[in-house]
Amino acid sequence: MPVTEKAVLTAELRLDVQEFYSRYAECLDNGRLQQWPEFFLDSCTYCITTRHNLRLGPEEHLVSLSTRTTLRDRIVAIGQSEDYEPHAQRHLITNFRVQAASGEELRVLANSQILRTFPEKRTEHFVSGLYDDRVAIAGSRLNFREKLCVLDSDVPPESLLYPI
Repeated sequence: MPVTEKAVLTAELRLDVQEFYSRYAECLDNGRLQQWPEFFLDSCTYCITTRHNLRLGPEEHLVSLSTRTTLRDRIVAIGQSEDYEPHAQRHLITNFRVQAASGEELRVLANSQILRTFPEKRTEHFVSGLYDDRVAIAGSRLNFREKLCVLDSDVPPESLLYPI
């Protein structure tokens, strides 16, 4: 799946990827959590890890979900959690790089940063890191097959309940 497949990597597809990530961020930033699983295939993986844990191996993830159903269960858990405190957040996703491409899938790297603001408090830096994703292409639709969120800090935040 080399990047050199120019027929696959059109300017239009690159813009579609950027729009896909923008819609992903907008969904989470606007609190539309019920729609979050729709960005994924039925059979998918969603993992959060740190750079340090990534070097240790795939079993060292902080969060690991394996189907769209488990993503939906995660959203239900957020609604039932006593630890969840309402807040606003802002995803900043930049420096998109298509590392590999085929007619069915892209491997996309992007930098990410999430800011959070709790009522009557200053905005705070929550996490920063890298998305290392496999994005499925089905016609004009893009969906995550694998979403790996690699946090820059080896010390993860206290709560990773909310999707990154």
